[in-house]
Amino acid sequence: MDDKKVFVDGVIPDSSLNYIERSIENVFMKSTNNLEWLSSGDLVLLKPALNSSDPYPSTTHPLAVHVVSKILSNKGADVFIGDQSGLQYVVQDHSGVIRGNTRDNYVKSGMGTFDDNFVSFESEGWDEGFVHYESDKTASWPNGFYISKWINQVDHLINLPRISSHSQAGATLGFKNMVGILRDDSRMEFHANGPYNYFIKSEAHGSALKSIDDKSGAFIEKIVEISDAVKEKLRLTLFVATKAQATFGPNRNGLEFGKFEIAKSNVVDLKPGLVFASDDPVAAESFALALLKDIRKSLPFLSKLYPRLLLFSNSNVMDLNNIEINNQSFIKHAVDIGLGEIPGQIIYRNVPDIIQERLNKYIE
Repeated sequence: MDDKKVFVDGVIPDSSLNYIERSIENVFMKSTNNLEWLSSGDLVLLKPALNSSDPYPSTTHPLAVHVVSKILSNKGADVFIGDQSGLQYVVQDHSGVIRGNTRDNYVKSGMGTFDDNFVSFESEGWDEGFVHYESDKTASWPNGFYISKWINQVDHLINLPRISSHSQAGATLGFKNMVGILRDDSRMEFHANGPYNYFIKSEAHGSALKSIDDKSGAFIEKIVEISDAVKEKLRLTLFVATKAQATFGPNRNGLEFGKFEIAKSNVVDLKPGLVFASDDPVAAESFALALLKDIRKSLPFLSKLYPRLLLFSNSNVMDLNNIEINNQSFIKHAVDIGLGEIPGQIIYRNVPDIIQERLNKYIE
């Protein structure tokens, strides 16, 4: 199978849940070549975007988890969903979990129920639940990083991100979603290279976690290099994008003071919505970036102005709008370390020609 293909299904506004489910199934089966890599009894981990307890589109569309899990289970796979929420919601150090529970966020977000096969990575233990990873492709991490032991235990991994901008990284798509497999000391390490790290340090209060900036400025590179640890297990990156967060992010608002919200994300309903996937993570990321750029370009003036005023010092946010896809830091570094390539073919179904032309132009 050509690993540079992206399969895209259009989902008309106000589609029934059954229609969206069929679209997910169609894209999932085509992009995995009818699950050619799966054998009965294989262990499969679904990695959603679950940074918080906020509902979709701050987190993964519940149907992405439900439909993919059902298909795999019906084919004889042993399916688990796993993640660890961001430091604002879950904090762990060597002494144990300081606060928060990712499973609770999974349920509160509407993604699933307590009966699902969900694993909170922090519940596995600091030393017992995480393993060290380092390779010649992770040069931005001088001492490597720690990832959930589940990555080594499973046969296959499915990445299920959502479409969202990000106040620190510019965008949170497929590569940024892999931050959820990191142990919290490794999360602190890469955030120390990024903008607004004082927020991250404040979220880790009450723990023994430390934030030390190594002055490398390798914030984006470190994020991308996490995917080197999963590349042998990663089978697919699939997005369900009927809505998107077009400003701020990763959560529905940046700051909360009681009921008062600051930096609330601008949520856009896509017309049509898109379900898309690729077995090449760079191809999937490229198309997701094109979609996010297209969405942001059509925002009303004031919706564009407010983030610019608040985030003017963050070049990652500015670069998302101004730099072409193939020159975006996420894409360039991923290609450089051999994670994949920009898509050579985008296969559309039920997507108007005018939208196809716009999205293709971003990638070309």
